[in-house]
Amino acid sequence: MFYFLVSVNIIAIILMLFMLAICLRKKRSKAQLAFIIYDIFSMLFVVGVHLELVHSDTVGEALAGLCIQYVGQAGFLMAFLWFASEFGRLKIPKFIYFIQAVINTIVLTGVFTAEYHPYFYKTMRILKDGIYHRIEVIPGIIWKLHYIHLGTVILAVLILCIMRYGESSPIHKKRILYMIAGVGTFALELILKGLGVFGSYNPVVIAMTTMMFCMMMAMIHYGYFGSQQAAVDNAFHYGKEGLIILDAENKIISVNQRMKELFPEIKVGSAASRQKEILQALTNRERLLHKNDRIYELRMEDIVENGEKDGCMLWFIDQTENLEMMQRLRSADEAKTRFLMKVSHELRTPMHTILGMNEVIAEETSEEKIRRYTREIASAGDSMIALIEEVLDASRLESGTLQIKKDAFALEEVIHDAAAQMRPQAEKKSLNFRLRMEEPLLKPGKHFYGDKAHIRQIIINLLENAVKYTDEGFVELGVEKAAENGDTFLKIAVADSGIGIGKEEQDKIFESFERGNTARNSRKDGIGLGLDIAKQLAEAMGGSLCLISEVTKGSTFTVRIPWIEVSEKHHFTKQSEKSMNADYSSFTILAVDDNEQNLMVLEHLLHKTKVKMETVMDGNTAVQKCEEKTYDLLLLDHMMPKPDGIETLHLIRADEKGRNHYTQAVAFTANATAGAKELYKNEGFAEYITKPVKPGTLEIMLQKYLRDYQPEENMVFQGNMDDTKIIKLRGLLHYLEKNGIAAEEGLSYADGDEQFYKELLGIFAKEKEKKQHHLEKAFQTLKINHVVTMKETAETIIDSETTTDTENMNELWKTFVTQSHGLKGEAWGIGARTLGDFFYQLECAGKEKNIEKIEHFYPKAMEEWQQVVDAIQRVL
Repeated sequence: MFYFLVSVNIIAIILMLFMLAICLRKKRSKAQLAFIIYDIFSMLFVVGVHLELVHSDTVGEALAGLCIQYVGQAGFLMAFLWFASEFGRLKIPKFIYFIQAVINTIVLTGVFTAEYHPYFYKTMRILKDGIYHRIEVIPGIIWKLHYIHLGTVILAVLILCIMRYGESSPIHKKRILYMIAGVGTFALELILKGLGVFGSYNPVVIAMTTMMFCMMMAMIHYGYFGSQQAAVDNAFHYGKEGLIILDAENKIISVNQRMKELFPEIKVGSAASRQKEILQALTNRERLLHKNDRIYELRMEDIVENGEKDGCMLWFIDQTENLEMMQRLRSADEAKTRFLMKVSHELRTPMHTILGMNEVIAEETSEEKIRRYTREIASAGDSMIALIEEVLDASRLESGTLQIKKDAFALEEVIHDAAAQMRPQAEKKSLNFRLRMEEPLLKPGKHFYGDKAHIRQIIINLLENAVKYTDEGFVELGVEKAAENGDTFLKIAVADSGIGIGKEEQDKIFESFERGNTARNSRKDGIGLGLDIAKQLAEAMGGSLCLISEVTKGSTFTVRIPWIEVSEKHHFTKQSEKSMNADYSSFTILAVDDNEQNLMVLEHLLHKTKVKMETVMDGNTAVQKCEEKTYDLLLLDHMMPKPDGIETLHLIRADEKGRNHYTQAVAFTANATAGAKELYKNEGFAEYITKPVKPGTLEIMLQKYLRDYQPEENMVFQGNMDDTKIIKLRGLLHYLEKNGIAAEEGLSYADGDEQFYKELLGIFAKEKEKKQHHLEKAFQTLKINHVVTMKETAETIIDSETTTDTENMNELWKTFVTQSHGLKGEAWGIGARTLGDFFYQLECAGKEKNIEKIEHFYPKAMEEWQQVVDAIQRVL
């Protein structure tokens, strides 16, 4: 018996060492670490059992072996619980580990001091009955606490595994079964031992080894290490994306296999800055890298540890197919738009011929039958023309070529004209056609500023839709001036008692070629463009179109267009001499622009209004002026050296008790880009006006803010292009047209004044040398500093904490952007559109900090600049 027990202990230790060796060869993970600790403390327990077996001649010797056993049991329980949590995915609260640590501390203290108190063992004696020497004890309270704790942990893990089984995947279920088998074996041993089945013998070593073997088989046989670690390895080394991992000093600490294929020269431990190709891509705004006929997108992700950046990962994602697909889709979309526009244009000519000949036939024939035929042809032809116009408008909207023209017009005439056109169609279906219009809008001389033709088209499209899908009841057109959330707008509502539209179809109804999926499907007329065009037109005018509808109960389409009203006596006509004759002599304006030429233009355009205008060329002087005097209106250029127009306005309004805290301000900008309205409104401007400034636009601005100002926060768009009577230049000015200068356009910016336009041309040519010198100096300084910055950036990639004087570099970029911006406005202001476009490209490149793009456009801009100036000098 003695030798059998010794053999069991030795075999158990060997097996545990074998399992430890296998586990150590696997990839690191929390479950692996827990199993290693679990294995080590189990071996320590078996060693203690063995020492008790072979060295128990005295109580002291036996107690030494017992102490080692209980140390092994304490560590085994803690590690086993952690392993079960990680491997079995059991959700074990952290406080359980704390309770376990407290109990283990009490038990170990009790067993190590058992000779001096009766709380662990009440009595202890050595049995020498001939089998083998062993200690016999009577348990104390701490001993009982330990075995209650041991049994509770084992049974709790067993129950949790059983509960987890039903929620697991097929593979994990098999792992859980192994765990249940192992833990169940240990639990059964504890129960049988407690019942005295094994007498004085304790088979705990066999049970513990069996449980550990089951855990090991679960991990090895069902690929716990294999599936998880292989997945990590495959994702890192053999994925489609290249990956570089950098430490906090931007040294390369790891490179995956895909990255090695792209850059064989990359070495772990070297500085990432040595890879110039990668560095250049990172400094590029779009972060695209062209390599081996492929296009890779670079993405950077910080590695954060304990709340601090500890490195970063650079991902190289192959976007070749995606970019090619986007280009094909873009080309196909452009081709479709061009095709639709061409077909629409080509169809209109023969259709007008057909309808014209039809009218001739109708006039020359006296037979009623023939006349009836001509009426049907005319009706069908009108429908065909309407469809062609719909397709053409849709194409223009999609391609961005549809122009919104603004002019003053009598709103009442447009509403009644649209209603008169649609009323016969409604009455033909015996529908009650109603027109509801606010009384103030019916007053004579009530003029609205907007796109007359497209407002009319929106109304007709909505009325056609209402009549088409209403078989009985009414169609109503309502027009009013409304206000919501501080905004005033023209509200046009078209309501009907027709078939209605279900909620699930209300979004689709505004898509091109859609008519919904309800009863509308049965209607074959129309191609589903009317509502889409109406919505896009409303949005192009800064408004919106919304729908409220319920199936069988009708629909209401509501259009909101920003309200801009001009009175009849003040709305401008096509002759500039009539448009700028209002008297504003009692008002004073402060105009701020860092460009003297722009201020000259403003003074010239406004001198007929007799408004008092003071001009300054920088924001600080403007702030000082505003502290000394109250103005009726502030005109601020946005792009100026510090402070710019926005910063200047903030400084003026910083003092709530200041003279001009509540003075309305208008921003001037050469960039009427998307989002400009929101930008200037959020910064405190009443509106913005685009450069070059039109006389009509200035008239509207003065009308709105100096004479009939109402606190409406609607932004004014660019003025009517036809407001100024263009005076054709003869002879020499035609020469300008051939040399890149649109003389008519430039003349319009000078309010049609030929002499003043020539003065502007002279100033532009005279200042060319000085301004080119400043721009060249900024460009060369920028190139030199960019090279230095690239070298410094090479040591830290694009770390925000680089040692480069970032603030100084940013000032260099801003100087270049400001100069390019000013030159762009001056070029466009004299009609040198191509030259202005070149300066615009330089401005954009400066904002993007793209030195390669600047180097591409700079020589072209200089060449065009010289050509324009040469042409001006010959003319003058």
